[in-house]
Amino acid sequence: MALWQSEEMKKSGADSAPYLKEIRKHWDAITGLYLTYQALEPMIEFDVASGQIRAYPAKDYLGDLTDRTRETAKKQYQKAVAEGALMIFVKDEIKRILRSYVFPPA
Repeated sequence: MALWQSEEMKKSGADSAPYLKEIRKHWDAITGLYLTYQALEPMIEFDVASGQIRAYPAKDYLGDLTDRTRETAKKQYQKAVAEGALMIFVKDEIKRILRSYVFPPA
């Protein structure tokens, strides 16, 4: 049973959300890892090239972001946690992209 959902997850091939297809393929593993560490309010990172899913302490993960994105990501994460949403960072080393997605509770 999914605890989070997104209207974006229902769409296919949305240009504004190019990694949703990959997230969908790994959804059970992503949410399972989050639930394992939920009490620690983890940051989940999904590496599309390797398929690896990692959980990090959010404070450390957000602190390691570039100055340009750190404050925006912190605000987005705080809002997600307050709303019970799941925030995932998708890392694409090939395209040199790090993109966040937030999935609200179901």
